[in-house]
Amino acid sequence: MASSKTLVAAVVIVIIAAVAVALLFSQQRQQAPSPPSASQTSTQSQITTQPQTSTQLQTTSSAASLSGSLTVLVPTGDPTLMPYIELAADEFMKAHPGVQITVEPVPFGQMVQTALTALQNRNPDPALIIFYPSQASTFAPYLMDLRPYFNSGLFNRSDIPMSAMVSVVIISKNGTITKIFGVPFQMVFGYVLIYRKSIFDNATLQAEFKREYGFDLNPLTWSSWDQLIDAAEFLQSQHVAKYALLFPDGLQLAIFNGFLTVFYTYALNDSCAGIPADVAKGAVPTPGYWAYFSYTPSGAVNVTIGCPSFVQALRTYKRLVQFQPPIDVQAMEYDQLRDLFLTGDYAMVAAWTSFIPIYNNASVSKVAGDIAIAPLPGGRYPYGTGLAPTFIGINPYAKDPQLAAEFIEFLISPQMYKLGAEKVGFVPATISGVEVAAQTPSMSWLQPFAPLLKAGANVTDLQRLTLVNRVTNFFTDMRPYFINQVANYLRGQQDAETTQMNIYKTWLNIMKIS
Repeated sequence: MASSKTLVAAVVIVIIAAVAVALLFSQQRQQAPSPPSASQTSTQSQITTQPQTSTQLQTTSSAASLSGSLTVLVPTGDPTLMPYIELAADEFMKAHPGVQITVEPVPFGQMVQTALTALQNRNPDPALIIFYPSQASTFAPYLMDLRPYFNSGLFNRSDIPMSAMVSVVIISKNGTITKIFGVPFQMVFGYVLIYRKSIFDNATLQAEFKREYGFDLNPLTWSSWDQLIDAAEFLQSQHVAKYALLFPDGLQLAIFNGFLTVFYTYALNDSCAGIPADVAKGAVPTPGYWAYFSYTPSGAVNVTIGCPSFVQALRTYKRLVQFQPPIDVQAMEYDQLRDLFLTGDYAMVAAWTSFIPIYNNASVSKVAGDIAIAPLPGGRYPYGTGLAPTFIGINPYAKDPQLAAEFIEFLISPQMYKLGAEKVGFVPATISGVEVAAQTPSMSWLQPFAPLLKAGANVTDLQRLTLVNRVTNFFTDMRPYFINQVANYLRGQQDAETTQMNIYKTWLNIMKIS
């Protein structure tokens, strides 16, 4: 684990960028289906509640009042997600003996279709669906509108960072929120650069690198992708590890996310991409999918794929993945990023912070205790690193939506988060959750997060940040085509300009806006 000073520096740089938008919850409601009615309010002060302070695990309802059954659809792969859901389900059933919760695991690649089939067929199960930002727009038309639960105070809006809400908010052109379809309950920061301290702290290597390249072998001081690539080339030549850098390029989703990390840093300085001014200043460095879409002056939806920054990012991305096996030999998807760095074969990896517990697990990891963390591409230009919350939504055809909402409230309670941090190393998505989790010795690296998550800036273009949520086929149709084209570029089958224009024209042609 990185030193306290290193972690604080990395976290400060990354989290200062978090969005904190003062959203006003609309009185408008979707016509069908909807949760049980709740009084609607329009001001922030009317929809917030105080965090619970009791140390006992509890829900807002008495044990005798809750009964029934729930099925929770949970994607596999994250080393702490499934254990946390199972732990919470067990605790909830202890508190409410009349409730039966079934946790249904599903491989990531099958998750969207499994959930969509149930929702489109109006099946009551699964009652609860866990999903990621990349899948949010796909589920937006189908999942229940949760505004009544926020407005009633069951979900404590004041405790949830607004930066985590952007992917699950539908907003009209006049700024009115028309739907909130998910609750963030797990916070993941990424991609971050995780690197081997034993390599980077080597005084001989440091001196030789400084003589040759003119800057320090210290990721916290880097300010560009070029510096990261120079360091990887140097480490590869020194044979300090089998591979210098492990970077996401998997054919399922990792190309989509890995490239976005790079594209966003170039788009910030590209007027064609039109990144909102306060975002470009670093107020909200959230390299989300929203950066691919923008409104034209006439109100139509355009894509930023055709901008010069896209080609710049493609060329840099290809240089970043050169230090690992080619994608047709071993594509680096989520599982590979999590598991291969454990072997000690890599000096650096671009990874999610959710991998930290397993990287530091000495029973399975050869790099346990030997890792430090920096934002991407480096500490002096951290804008490739952002927030990637995990969400939970309610099936509107569930037998008991209120019971499902009660379980969500329990899932995001400080008491449950404390237990999750202690038992499985789970990282919460709420401010109070991070505060209590950080008190766990093994999770002390979280300590700088809570005060920084409270900070933020007003965003002047919330419509832009949530526009992608209206693109209903973003994950199902547009993502696969994008990945295929970028993979062909990495294989050397086409140049960057051809790749750009193929994606640009096809996206404009197939894009569906709700």
